[in-house]
Amino acid sequence: MSNLIRSEYLIKDIPEFRERYGDTTYTIYDKSAPFLSEPMQKFVRLSPFCVVSSQDAEGHSDITPRGDPAGFVEIITPKLLLIPDRPGNQRFDTFRNILTHPPVSVLFMIPGVFDTLRVNGRGLATRDPELLKRCAIKNRVPPVGLLIEVDEAYGHCSKAIRRSGIWDPETQIDRKIAPSLNEMMSAHQNYDQDVLDDMDERIDRDIETNMY
Repeated sequence: MSNLIRSEYLIKDIPEFRERYGDTTYTIYDKSAPFLSEPMQKFVRLSPFCVVSSQDAEGHSDITPRGDPAGFVEIITPKLLLIPDRPGNQRFDTFRNILTHPPVSVLFMIPGVFDTLRVNGRGLATRDPELLKRCAIKNRVPPVGLLIEVDEAYGHCSKAIRRSGIWDPETQIDRKIAPSLNEMMSAHQNYDQDVLDDMDERIDRDIETNMY
């Protein structure tokens, strides 16, 4: 534990937390459903972007973005979702995790909409061609997909999105201000400039030719 963390201020358990900050109303707990209701399904169909959280058997966690044209997540049934896996970096963090520890969480977002949808369930890796062909884009069928057996789904309030201003065009910054993907990938390494230039080229080429 870092010496900057003062243990006397750490909250040790749930009863202590609730004693300090209070409980919530029963309606907050009752808002979740063990399946996707019709409004939730509509939200998923309108969503072009989600993030998937998973954890391996040793407790190492991961969160990964998934995005395609709106409706890319297939609703097989109100209790079963399918998220296609497009070409990426071949790390397969989510799949490595669910193959040893199935629980996953998904946050769905819609541009311009302040509310979000949260889904918790269990992940499975599928190569079923009948399911995967439903996710084809430009005639390219993903080789694998993430099935999610829904245990819990509920809408999440808009305060975080509103506070962040993420949908406000005035909050957008010049791309040159933010660190590049290459910089974030390599700043902790001692790569020569020619290696860095090659990485830049490969990143650009991958975006142009390997989206699907």
